Amino acid sequence: MTKKQNKGGLVADAAVYSAEALQLAAFVYSDRAEISIKAGKGVFNVSFCGEAPGFHPGDYMNEVLNQQCRLDLAKQNSKAAGMIATKALLSAAGGTKKKA
Repeated sequence: MTKKQNKGGLVADAAVYSAEALQLAAFVYSDRAEISIKAGKGVFNVSFCGEAPGFHPGDYMNEVLNQQCRLDLAKQNSKAAGMIATKALLSAAGGTKKKA
């Protein structure tokens, strides 16, 4: 499901992790390692190069999971958030009218 070690990297299941989550996590860790992500058949091959002392691939995968959860929640809640924002804007617009 999550990851397994390959030669010099990890394999992430594409059914669980999106390319966007992997890229966002790579950006977070860009100061600690050079992270390369290549799409395979149903997987993403993630390799690390030039790791800083104390860097661990498991920490990167924890960040990938964090980013994936954020993306999934945003996707699930976007409709409700849009409705709330619309209602707030309509209420604000209605509050500026003068009553007779």
